[in-house]
Amino acid sequence: MFRKIKKSWNAFLVRLAKENQEQFGNKRADCCDLNKPHNGGGK
Repeated sequence: MFRKIKKSWNAFLVRLAKENQEQFGNKRADCCDLNKPHNGGGK
């Protein structure tokens, strides 16, 4: 029973990581970057 829960939890974490990578990319999460739109321009 615990193996099934562990397998489900790991699958959830993998999906969550994949979605986060698609949305935010591979760079470090920074509050300043998350709150600003990225249009390629400077400050």
